[in-house]
Amino acid sequence: MSGKMVLTYADYGGEKSSFQVPTLDWSAANFDANNTLVDALINAVDALTVGLEVRQLRSHTESGSGSGQSSNVNAHRELKWLITFTDDVTGVNYQREIPCPLLSAATLLQDIGGNANVGDTLWTDFITAFEAVVESPAGNAVTFVTARYVGRNN
Repeated sequence: MSGKMVLTYADYGGEKSSFQVPTLDWSAANFDANNTLVDALINAVDALTVGLEVRQLRSHTESGSGSGQSSNVNAHRELKWLITFTDDVTGVNYQREIPCPLLSAATLLQDIGGNANVGDTLWTDFITAFEAVVESPAGNAVTFVTARYVGRNN
């Protein structure tokens, strides 16, 4: 069964935003291994956001009430980490957003473009977990390309 993972975060005002990616196929043979890989990705994403995770959906289970709000005044769903990755077979680029980014001297390069400091441990943990779990919409392995801080009006 093709997989997907959706993490929903609440910002300081209680507004919600989600991070969704297609994941590895699930079967009885790889269920435990996939759970371990997805756990690592969830922990890595949680480390890069100041939002409150209020809902978690894996293709095989869902948890969380979907309610609550972050206690961090810097948590705003309109702010995002924009993640770019490439399909290893087709070369097509894709993007996903992580809401309520943790913006610090460690996670963010001090440049004009808002680029993530992907050499930081939080980012290297994320990249390792992301590439181990995420598949492109075409079902192929992916390679992380870049991340940067952006603002959205939604």
